[in-house]
Amino acid sequence: MVTIIFIMVLLYIILFAIGLVSYAFYAIGLNTIAKREEKPPFFLAWIPYLTNYALGKIAFHSNMHAFIMTALSVLALIFSIATLFVRADFSMIFSLAISSFLFSATSAVYNFIAHYKIYDRYSKSTILMTILDVISFGILGPFFIFAIRNNEEK
Repeated sequence: MVTIIFIMVLLYIILFAIGLVSYAFYAIGLNTIAKREEKPPFFLAWIPYLTNYALGKIAFHSNMHAFIMTALSVLALIFSIATLFVRADFSMIFSLAISSFLFSATSAVYNFIAHYKIYDRYSKSTILMTILDVISFGILGPFFIFAIRNNEEK
């Protein structure tokens, strides 16, 4: 039993470390691109959930799209947390869970489109990067953004 718990804790630590490295790569990549495109404020790439604002600002050159991307992620978080704390009937919990899923899915699609627009601007392998990003459920996105951060705009 102790071995199983140890393995689970070790797996959690490894996944947490991978997530932290991924987040740092994503923030460095977005920060570098934002500075080069002169899209202030640059530090937003380092703040959770406001990263989406920086991504939207870089990809769409629009405050509206950046706000929508941020709002979708925050709403998904709020509905997810509400699902945990609601002790009402099953239909209420189910409705919150479905709403959370819909906000998350919409946010993911918006992120994939934003990534595509950035890949299209800074890489010759736009389609390949987008396909691998979608197939990996967004896990490769931060690493691709980091990899193309210093490329010249096409």
